[in-house]
Amino acid sequence: DKKDLLVQLDTIQNRGQNLKTLFNLFKGAGFVQYVSSIYLRQLCDHANQRFHRMTRNQLSLKLNDNNDFEIMDYLNEGRSRSVKTLSGGQAFQVSLCLALALAESVQTNAKADKNFFFIDEGFGTQDADSINIVFETLQSLQKENRIVGIISHIEELKEKMPKSLQVTKDQEQGSVIQII
Repeated sequence: DKKDLLVQLDTIQNRGQNLKTLFNLFKGAGFVQYVSSIYLRQLCDHANQRFHRMTRNQLSLKLNDNNDFEIMDYLNEGRSRSVKTLSGGQAFQVSLCLALALAESVQTNAKADKNFFFIDEGFGTQDADSINIVFETLQSLQKENRIVGIISHIEELKEKMPKSLQVTKDQEQGSVIQII
């Protein structure tokens, strides 16, 4: 009898734990946090497709148990570290990858044929090799039916652009736009 009662107790305790979990999920904003954590993990996975490539398989983005971003450093035995330890260029790359993943998600949900993506600076923190990798990533977006606009003051980047608008200030006319 004791054995049967212990099995029943275990079943009831498991059910109680499941009910407690469900109660916590539906209490307050728990369910919203649960659903948003699933979406955030998907966003992280999509961002990693580019970020891992962009960093030459050296870094990946991951979420910890508190849904905070961390970096997996494969040059340091795959250990996790804070995103605050990223260089300015690496932080720009991870931000770009997250923004692109978010734009993809919005485009998919909106069922849009095209979407526009604008980047305002950020290239000043990149070395020449990183600029090339980021630029190749942005060029590949054209094949994905995207229009990318880059706002930059870096001459090397301007020279790589197939089409550009140059905006200059004029004392009399205000902003003057030229197609180059």
